Amino acid sequence: MRLVFTPGDDQGYAEARSRLLEQFSLWARRRRVEVDTTLVAAVLDYKYARDRRLGRWTRSHIADALGMWFPRKVTVLEPDDVAPAFHALIDFLDEHDWFDPQSHPADALHRQVLDSTPALHDGLADERNYDLGKFWGVQLHRHGVDPADPAAVQRFLDRAGAGETDVDRHALAEIMRREAQRPTRTEWNPELPPVPMPGAAALVEAAERSEALELLRKLTLWVRAGRRLASDGRLDRTDALDLAAHLQLDHIYRETARTSDDLPEVSLLLRWARSARLVRVVRGRLLPVKSAGPLLNRPIELWRRVFESVGRLGDSLGGTDVFGAPSLFGMSMSQAFPMLWVGLYATGGGPAPLEHFHRQVRDAVNDEAGCVVDDLAGDVEQRLWRRDVTALLDACELLGAIELTETLDADELDELSRVAHRDDPDPTVVALTPMGLWAVHEYLTEQGMHLPAPGELADEDVEYVCVRMSGVRTDVAEAELAAWALARHPGDAVRELDRFLRRCEVPAHRALALHALSVTGPAGRAVAARHRLHVAESVAVPAPHRHVGPTPAPRRAAAETTAPRTTAAGTTAPRTAAAETTAPLPRAAVRHNLEPAG
Repeated sequence: MRLVFTPGDDQGYAEARSRLLEQFSLWARRRRVEVDTTLVAAVLDYKYARDRRLGRWTRSHIADALGMWFPRKVTVLEPDDVAPAFHALIDFLDEHDWFDPQSHPADALHRQVLDSTPALHDGLADERNYDLGKFWGVQLHRHGVDPADPAAVQRFLDRAGAGETDVDRHALAEIMRREAQRPTRTEWNPELPPVPMPGAAALVEAAERSEALELLRKLTLWVRAGRRLASDGRLDRTDALDLAAHLQLDHIYRETARTSDDLPEVSLLLRWARSARLVRVVRGRLLPVKSAGPLLNRPIELWRRVFESVGRLGDSLGGTDVFGAPSLFGMSMSQAFPMLWVGLYATGGGPAPLEHFHRQVRDAVNDEAGCVVDDLAGDVEQRLWRRDVTALLDACELLGAIELTETLDADELDELSRVAHRDDPDPTVVALTPMGLWAVHEYLTEQGMHLPAPGELADEDVEYVCVRMSGVRTDVAEAELAAWALARHPGDAVRELDRFLRRCEVPAHRALALHALSVTGPAGRAVAARHRLHVAESVAVPAPHRHVGPTPAPRRAAAETTAPRTTAAGTTAPRTAAAETTAPLPRAAVRHNLEPAG
């Protein structure tokens, strides 16, 4: 049973929530515990929205859920049913040994439920505490309006707007005031993994091997006292050809070039040198920047300045400026490329398909506009955008910041087609080099993002560490799990890993936990061997299903019983209704209807 989730993994949570509620219903029937399961679902929704850790419960979580979340988010028709739902869930998690090590004891959580129940009743009694969806859901129920009938709902809202329906206007005004003060967008602060950085000697060696750095040095020295530009601001043909010969670039274009624009490699390098502030234009002449002179002999500083200029370089490529916008989707390259760096850093330097970056840019623009706008662009505009991204990636590869490969696997290409919503997805796969990993780390740190140091997750519970590291390059993930294990007494580490593996069903998480066991000594390796043997036996000879206890309801019936019904208006199931759950495309986004109150 999975209890920890990554940001935006709504689909994974929905599946785990359904299974957990099925197990809870079976557990409740066996123990003859009568509880409203939709309220238990609402409790799980609260915890997913709060920190996505269903097995970590403290007294403050209980107080927040009862004092703020339920009054604001959940339509409760029987307030006395809420506390029993909390008590039952606490007993259920405790009996299955699913509380993580940092949770408070079950008896302390039960006491907090009793202490916070008066605040729950006070909050439910005051409609000013509701959010907007719950307010109107309560009004629909109170006036006998079927929320599944759009026409009836609209007629009711029209009457309420005209003052013909009795609703609490003062409470509605307070709710609207609070909604207006709510930020329209949440701050983008993705959870990034701890990644070890290369040493200084490796950085210097990589910078000195950079082909782009050598070309930019030669270009800056070639400019010397200055080069006169044509009236249109371009390098004249003679100088452009001389530069191409000096740098050994544009071999196939030199014979037919009429202007400097006909030499694409030279043109790109000139724009790059200007974006990196190595050269500048003054009164029609191209001149070296004096303050940049000392950097030519400082490979690390020069490399970093050139790397940071990549986004600005993209804004001057010009091909995507079809309708006067800075790019196809209204997002400049300098805005888009940090998203690429974050995505690559999140893999710990591992490979990532380029199509995921294109999809992320489209989703970001849609979120900014509040509607789907990316499909308005034609195929020509999309190809121009992709061409410019490819040009910048080629430049980054020349610099030594990334490595580019292509996937030829048919299944992977089919998956990329679904991501791209097109039949010809880009097969390019991007990975940061050690030098690129260091540069992105420095850049993100300057942007104020928290980047955990290796070993920083050692105090967390093991499932959280496995979930955080499951999408990271294997050697980086295994190093963090080894640090987690070595930070504990071997016996404690073995017991916690064994406890986790007994319920872990995600192969990637199991592999990391087994690796952690392997570094704890002979006892851990014995436990790891037992778990591997158990999995092998289960795969080789599937055991016949045996049911112990009362016969459970069919899966479909259980789902219909336990899943809360919700509507856009936040209305209720026969007795209660939990907060609405949706499953958008997986990305780091906060769903407002599951945002913790307070």
